Amino acid sequence: MKHVNKLLAVLTAIPVTFAGVMMLPSSALAETTVPADGLVAEYSFENKPDDGITVDNTASASEVGAAEVQNPSDSLWSDKALTLTGGSKDGSGSWVKLPSDLLAGSSSATVQIEVKADPSMLSAFHFLWNIGNSSPNTEYFFASLNCGSNRRPLVGIKSSAVETLVQSASCTAKANQWLSVTATIDGSTKSAKLYIDGEAVAAGTVPADPSHVADQSLNTIGRAPWPDNNFKGAVSTMRIYDTALSAEEIASISDDDARIHEDEIANAVIDGLDFADQTVNASYIALPSEGGAVTWTSSDESIITNQGVVNQPAKGEDDRTVTLTATTVTRGLSSSRSYTITVKASDKSTEELLADAATGYVIPTVLESGTSLPSAINGTEVSFTASDGITVSEDGRLSIAGEERTSGSVTATISKAGAASPVQKTFRVQVLPASKAQTLAAYDRNATSVDEANNGDVAHSMHLALKDDDDAAFTTLNENYGIFFPLGYASQPLNMNTVDYARSLKDPSVLYMADGSYGIVSVRTKRGTDTADARNSILLATSDDLLSYHEDPNSAGIIDVGETNGVNHPYAVYDSASTRYLVGWSDDNGVSKYTTFEQLIDADSQHGEVLVGEFSTLGIMDADTAGGIEDFRAGSTIPIDEETASALDVRFGRSQNTGVSNLSDITVKRNSSVDALQLPAKAELTYSDGSTGSLPIESWDTSDVDLTKVGEYTVSGTVKQTSYKVPFAEERADPSVYKWNWKHQVDGKDVTEIKYLMIATNDIYGDVTWQRGTPHMPFRMADSIEALADTPGEASGLVASNGYNPKENILLSAGAKDSDGNSIMHSFWAPEIHEIDGRLTILFMAGYGSTWSNGKSVYMQLKQDANGNDLDPTQAANWDTPHPITRSDGSALATAANGSVGMSLDMTYFQDEQGQSYYAWQQLGATYIATMDPSDPSHITSTPVRIVAPEYAWNVTIAEGPNVTTRDGKLYLMYSGSSVGKTYTTGLAVADASGNTDLTDPSSWSNLNYPIQKSGIFNGSWQLGTGHGMWSEDEDGNQIYVFHAYANQSEGYRNYSGRDTFVRRVHWAADGMPVFDMDSSEELASASVSFKVNVVSDDVSVDKTALSQTIRSARQLSAKDYTATTWKAFSAALAAAQDVYADDGASQQQVDDAEKALAAAMDSLVRSKGDTDDGGTGGNGTGGNGTDGNDASGTGNGGAQTGDGDTAARDGVAGLARSGSALAGVAALALICAGVGVVTVKLRRKAQR
Repeated sequence: MKHVNKLLAVLTAIPVTFAGVMMLPSSALAETTVPADGLVAEYSFENKPDDGITVDNTASASEVGAAEVQNPSDSLWSDKALTLTGGSKDGSGSWVKLPSDLLAGSSSATVQIEVKADPSMLSAFHFLWNIGNSSPNTEYFFASLNCGSNRRPLVGIKSSAVETLVQSASCTAKANQWLSVTATIDGSTKSAKLYIDGEAVAAGTVPADPSHVADQSLNTIGRAPWPDNNFKGAVSTMRIYDTALSAEEIASISDDDARIHEDEIANAVIDGLDFADQTVNASYIALPSEGGAVTWTSSDESIITNQGVVNQPAKGEDDRTVTLTATTVTRGLSSSRSYTITVKASDKSTEELLADAATGYVIPTVLESGTSLPSAINGTEVSFTASDGITVSEDGRLSIAGEERTSGSVTATISKAGAASPVQKTFRVQVLPASKAQTLAAYDRNATSVDEANNGDVAHSMHLALKDDDDAAFTTLNENYGIFFPLGYASQPLNMNTVDYARSLKDPSVLYMADGSYGIVSVRTKRGTDTADARNSILLATSDDLLSYHEDPNSAGIIDVGETNGVNHPYAVYDSASTRYLVGWSDDNGVSKYTTFEQLIDADSQHGEVLVGEFSTLGIMDADTAGGIEDFRAGSTIPIDEETASALDVRFGRSQNTGVSNLSDITVKRNSSVDALQLPAKAELTYSDGSTGSLPIESWDTSDVDLTKVGEYTVSGTVKQTSYKVPFAEERADPSVYKWNWKHQVDGKDVTEIKYLMIATNDIYGDVTWQRGTPHMPFRMADSIEALADTPGEASGLVASNGYNPKENILLSAGAKDSDGNSIMHSFWAPEIHEIDGRLTILFMAGYGSTWSNGKSVYMQLKQDANGNDLDPTQAANWDTPHPITRSDGSALATAANGSVGMSLDMTYFQDEQGQSYYAWQQLGATYIATMDPSDPSHITSTPVRIVAPEYAWNVTIAEGPNVTTRDGKLYLMYSGSSVGKTYTTGLAVADASGNTDLTDPSSWSNLNYPIQKSGIFNGSWQLGTGHGMWSEDEDGNQIYVFHAYANQSEGYRNYSGRDTFVRRVHWAADGMPVFDMDSSEELASASVSFKVNVVSDDVSVDKTALSQTIRSARQLSAKDYTATTWKAFSAALAAAQDVYADDGASQQQVDDAEKALAAAMDSLVRSKGDTDDGGTGGNGTGGNGTDGNDASGTGNGGAQTGDGDTAARDGVAGLARSGSALAGVAALALICAGVGVVTVKLRRKAQR
């Protein structure tokens, strides 16, 4: 049933005119109703109650009691509202206490409030209302209008220590304006929504509903359970339902409540317009649209259009007068105002108008053959001539005859009726053959949700896509994730806490600059939104290769174009005919405009005259031309050559296994041993991007091979592709896995065992600090990485609700003392395992006192016995007391410029190639570095220097969790950014590893503009919030990436709500960048491999056995292990040898010469600098700095290497005993040991013949 809103005054439908404003009757002014079904409570604050305190519940048939104003005063009641004065939570400010248990047992709810927020509330934490109690450590249901500190208007719920926030994409709230704010939760769909003024602004999934808020003993308006200040503003109405209302019902409530302050609401926009009666002597008048809230109508569109385009009377004609009317409709209330505009006659001749039009006509400098040149604009006509092998057809289609890039010129003759002569412009162009060109799309997206890795921070960045056929759909790059993100509007303050300066962009467009590099123009927006930040300007960035980008900091890339009414869809092109840049756009009313720049560099670039009218474009996209791009918003295209497209595909495309390179067919003589087959221990894999990798071969089957009989046989094998459990470990964040050589004594004998260690932060239910009352440091040790994992379905290997897992050892618990005698009370965050100066060491953040932010970096080391043997690391007593790490003078690491002390955490350790040791860690919200002496881990030896700051929307306010590996002479430092949650991402900074570079100089580090790893689909399932990773190494020498993310609901697991540990192998792309998300099917196309064995007689006329075996040995080698010069010579010798081997007519001399030449080339190979044979630990600073990714052992072929590298290059292959008797006997299994593992070889006996 419905009931009439008791809160509304009687209205009439009579228009009222005052102060030049007409209040228009609308359908919303008819008597309306609000929903009654499910209405639990309804409170009106329009009139002061008799006692100034008790506000009755006017919901019919409800037993819920009255609300009570706290700290009441008669002065609080005015303007049909109660004033909420804000101030400290326990101060004297006013707030409202609501009855207890309002939504007890309710699985769904709607809470609606008519409110006006003080401007301070849009940048401060607060609860607009709260259903819960007075403690932030329990449960609550709330809404907030905060737009600061990485927040936007939201509805949130906390249950089981997990707070879930459903935020709007932008700051949809406005201060000092009456708003209808409504939050809903639907328990049946596990969804929450937020509405402002009847429009949905946020939607998302939530794990809980109001029934999970068990303690509803302090429900409030304006007071939070946290120590936030009380809400400051005013409230007129509040309604609470135990059902989720529909969008239509919510809109109806918004319209009803708008009548309470109808004059103020209806006129707010019109009164705020900066517009007046005026005289115009221009081709345009700016009509403010207030983001679409205002529409304009003209009394004579032949003179002024509704968009503001002015058609001036011709030179010498009379002036004209036009009435422009602005109209706005807010929450069903309409208001309008009229203005008188006098339009002056034009003072431009026809020739001047033609010159203006010619200014806007530009042919881009790079074109694809077959492209139609831009059409004529602004009432002109255009014709073309071309030279230097370029032709233009009558319909304006440009083409070249050959298959090579062609440079030449195109002349456009632009004419206009009434002009004495045309304007000619000659453009220098490069034309790409269609067969060697691709179309590059640059675009942004409409934001959807964080669950699709397409929240506003990601969607509003520049994305890229490619297609090589006009009719084909685009292939998105980087999984349709952003590639260029703009810098924040200011640089982060040095040695101070980071600030949310982040910005986003919309409407990106790529152009060729005058020097052939790339420019990117866009509109910079407020973070995570499409609301312009610098609304009358463009943002310029540049790139040499579209792989990395440069933007001048501190908003120096914001360039004024002379607009006053907003810039949208900017388009720029270099005008080679005039040697300047044309920049065009549409304003907020959709009017096209353009101007010119002699130079397009930075904020100091000066624009020319702003002209109204069309400008020539190519490649402007819309939804119809953006096939293959989901959630496309706006963008444009340019042609690029195949080399550029290939580089983009390598960096941002998907790579797949294309084959195995080291399994050539082989020829052996009859009665040879099986060792002659040279069975590799590894499969050397090739990929579509030109990269390589390797995986161990688990077993070889030679049962079909009879080495006693001439013939051709097949040897088959199985590649080992370890698959790790998903998740690997529940409720374990910031994980570290370490491959460790444990030197100790067993039964009085010195032994060395390879062990795998795992340590992580206990993130039980996401309560990473207090850990449900049981803060502790969990530790695991096993003989393999797989054995470290949880055991789904078995309680003995699963975490319990208190955060303990039976398979773990607890090294520290709350109350443990550090070396200064201070008690560590919480956190134990981000523990990492390293070996420092020969000692197994754990670096972590210890938490002190009762505040989560009171923490600092400490270390503890494993004790050793008198003989230097390591004790058992699983025993807590075998570890030294944790020791704080300080500056050299003993002061705190995180000492800020103002003398305050912040947190220091997430510390890691690494060395350069000359053995200089470093710590890197997070403090003040950024990543800092300093040198250190391994003999004294308790101090740094240089001043902390910031090397990575959070500068983008994807890593806003945080750059933490650094971890380093070395590869090919470079240091790769991964770090994580954005708030802890589903938006967490991984960035990458790269520096020279040689030791000849000062790594404490921030300029020595090159930081990617986009994340190297982010939320995405892996092996068919979403993994969200990926980050805080660590480089490590598996049993087979492959580099692995250990990180945390949010797992999906998984059978056999506890499925609590904290972050979980994951393990993946790392692939290194052809351009030297790591790939963390290669699917299993992409990594290995087939686990089955094989090759042919040609058994020949002893008296064969041409003996190719030695050549085939040398070729086989050569194919085990990898280019990445050797210098480019020696590898080039070797490759030529290998190719020649393979040609001879395949030549049935080759003589014995040719065969022998080819074998000798190949052997000599192998012997001449020189290992590249930084290559190692030590196996390493994947970048933990002690042995892993030489790790080579998928071939971390450095062997390149699976064999043990001793002595110089030359012998290893030729002979380092796995083999069996070389005696012929190995072939005798029954069918058997033989095990051969290689440097990277154990390979099973199945043999079959063949009878002697």
